[in-house]
Amino acid sequence: MNPVQLRRLLARTIRIALDGGPAHQQLIERWSQADARPDAWYAALIWDGVGAAVGWALAALDLRGVAPPDLDALAAEACEEARRQCVQQAADLERIGVELQATGIPVIALKGSALLVGNVLPALGLRWMNDVDILVPEAQLEQAEWVLESLDYMRKTPRDTSAPEVFRPYHDTFIGPAAQTVELHWRLGPRRWGEGWDVEGWFARAEPASIPGAQLPSATDLFWHFLVHDARNHAWSSGSLRAALDLTLAARARGFSFAEVLRRLEADPRPEPLLEAVADAANLSPILAAEVEPAPVPRYLRLAGWRDTIGRRNWKTERVSEAIAWGATFERARRYGLWRGVLDRALQIIPEAAAGRGVVAAIRRTFLTLRHVGFVGALAVSHILSIPASTARRRKPLAIPAPPGTA
Repeated sequence: MNPVQLRRLLARTIRIALDGGPAHQQLIERWSQADARPDAWYAALIWDGVGAAVGWALAALDLRGVAPPDLDALAAEACEEARRQCVQQAADLERIGVELQATGIPVIALKGSALLVGNVLPALGLRWMNDVDILVPEAQLEQAEWVLESLDYMRKTPRDTSAPEVFRPYHDTFIGPAAQTVELHWRLGPRRWGEGWDVEGWFARAEPASIPGAQLPSATDLFWHFLVHDARNHAWSSGSLRAALDLTLAARARGFSFAEVLRRLEADPRPEPLLEAVADAANLSPILAAEVEPAPVPRYLRLAGWRDTIGRRNWKTERVSEAIAWGATFERARRYGLWRGVLDRALQIIPEAAAGRGVVAAIRRTFLTLRHVGFVGALAVSHILSIPASTARRRKPLAIPAPPGTA
């Protein structure tokens, strides 16, 4: 099986499991005949971010007996590790939330943390989560950081307010005493994201979570955060099967309104990448497919070869992650012409990697910048040669029928 066929099979399996099954005969036969190299399965599960989801789906659909042993073992291990992560992170979130709440600081769980404590996941262990994401009011940020430090969390890197806008932070990373990670957000992204970065109104719309000390974003706010993170962030998960799964899960949350998402899309100055991400997720979600035409070739299939090639390389994990992220960023720029952000990233080395002052620090910074630009340049050439350019077409939501009896 080639990389595209692998991901088609994984996506189909996850969708059927989310819909409640059962596995039909054609799917059983596909799994019994599935054949690929172990490193190809690894690249698909790990670097499309769905190892845990596939492990859950194979068990839920009783397909573990017919799936390839290498895949089954890897997916089952990922699912079990994700289950342990869920338990640990729920405990960490409750401990942090209770302490922040005691000092008068409201806390909203974000991303995977919100899926976890919002009872959106069909089962623990469906989604890999290696950190806790929380949102606090920007006016109370300094006090929130003090609370985390009092719980023995340490800031991972110093904040650099003089950094270029493209790198200026909107969250801080803290490492706990047991090496657990907390992402403390006060905005959702840089100001250039437009409404994507603004959290005004989020705390007024927040709902109670299933654990003390934390609140949940409204279902639409949660979906919007996943959407802008996928379509605008420079991350390994952008354009992946995992990103489509996140939107699918968020759309299942109680109170989700696509009409409100559509209002935000209409107000956004660059809605095309956002709508494309929704169209990708519509391949997994009947809820979204009723609103937007599913993408005939979603990004997780267009980038399958890239993730497969890079994901099987014997590089450091950070280097693989960065290379895969560049693939998604190049794809976005080539389709929508958003090259300014790409150039900003390519020409400006990440500040944390070039901290310090003086001659030695300047030499090191120059070396790192040149190495970074060379790495990005090689990736750009490889992307252009290996992935054909495709002309994006604007996707429009399906027309909403008028209520019966209206003109």
